Amino acid sequence: MAFEKLSEGLRSAVDSLRKAVVIDRRTVKNYTKEIQKTLLSADVQIEQVFELSKRIEERGLLEKPAGMLSRRENLIRITYEELVNLIGTGESINIQDGQKILLVGTQGSGKTTTVAKLGRYFKKRGLHPKLICADTFRPAAYEQLRYLSEEIDLPFYGNPGEKDAIKIIKEGIKEFKNDGLILIDSEGRHKLDKELMGDINKIYSEIKPETVFLILDGTMGQQAGKEAEAFKNSSRIDGIILTKLDGTAKGGGAISACAKTGSGVNFIGTGEHIRDFEEFNPEGFVSRLIGFGDIRGLLEKAKEADFDERTAERLMSGKFNMNDIYSQIQQMKKMGPLKQVAGMLPFGAKIPKDLLELQEEKLDKFIYIIDSMTPGEREDPAIIKRERIERISSGSGTRPEEVREILNYHRKMKKMMRMFGDERKLKRLMRRIGGAGM
Repeated sequence: MAFEKLSEGLRSAVDSLRKAVVIDRRTVKNYTKEIQKTLLSADVQIEQVFELSKRIEERGLLEKPAGMLSRRENLIRITYEELVNLIGTGESINIQDGQKILLVGTQGSGKTTTVAKLGRYFKKRGLHPKLICADTFRPAAYEQLRYLSEEIDLPFYGNPGEKDAIKIIKEGIKEFKNDGLILIDSEGRHKLDKELMGDINKIYSEIKPETVFLILDGTMGQQAGKEAEAFKNSSRIDGIILTKLDGTAKGGGAISACAKTGSGVNFIGTGEHIRDFEEFNPEGFVSRLIGFGDIRGLLEKAKEADFDERTAERLMSGKFNMNDIYSQIQQMKKMGPLKQVAGMLPFGAKIPKDLLELQEEKLDKFIYIIDSMTPGEREDPAIIKRERIERISSGSGTRPEEVREILNYHRKMKKMMRMFGDERKLKRLMRRIGGAGM
């Protein structure tokens, strides 16, 4: 999961608060110190950290809990609200077919990959994206975007023999008859300079795109805010997309730094795969960080994967067989790594570590194994003993221990889903503090 260290620190602070015997001044101060330490380690600016922790402490000590909230629950609600305010949000942008989107940024920010990710994102939402490669500065950009466009089955235009970026864009728009949603990968530079800004302004003046997205490398941390401000002062920017947020502690710093400049984040790239891309929702993001999950985000992923409601109900009840596991694996592969999906569940960290780290190669083997089972074995995995394991192993081209592994996976999933059914108390708390993540 992206921001794993940041999330672990915040969850630890919230867990300590939940276990505290009394919520007095000392408890509140210790709690805010834990929040401070976690945010500083995530490269959030010192001034922002101390302002936020001061507000949490003051509100926690002075505010009278609303409604039926306890002081403990009220402090968690205050933390949630202040974190959402810290990271801000991008302006809502109305994207439709018939528009042009220009993506700008320095070389190495992940701009070309993001063009494809954005194209896939809008395609999944019923629009008709077309991709244009106008990055004449980086020779590999054309081949990279052409390959990605084939992977996601989107129309592509580029001209590797042409060095005039504006001419390429105009040719592409003419090729596509100005139809659909046109996404343009502009040329970058190794660093932010006057030449880059001049090129971007020329393209903007000639092409007149409806939307301009700035692509920033999330591993820059606080530096992302400075670059966002520099672009805003030199060129029109409508929104920001942060990339490479799949394993860096600096992600929190990048998001909060952009928010401080008045440039909210609209989308984030959370991994290398083309599917690792999502709209940035501050409420769901903070909810995920502190362990309340992001049900809205999870439903979006499930909708994208055409998740089978019947299977979902059986999984959550703990009453499911190998046919359901088979369906679950196929849908899981569409939704992304289990570790990422688990982060959207309330207290997803309770899922056993070995389940979270299942790789796609392992999931493929599981499918071969289930294909080699009889209908009776799929219906009731408990009947699969030594002789059946040997037969299934031979038929699927796998090792007996791999067959035992999927049987163990089935047992663990069954136990885990029953455990989630017992989290009623937690869900009540989530509703009471304002429905975080719901």
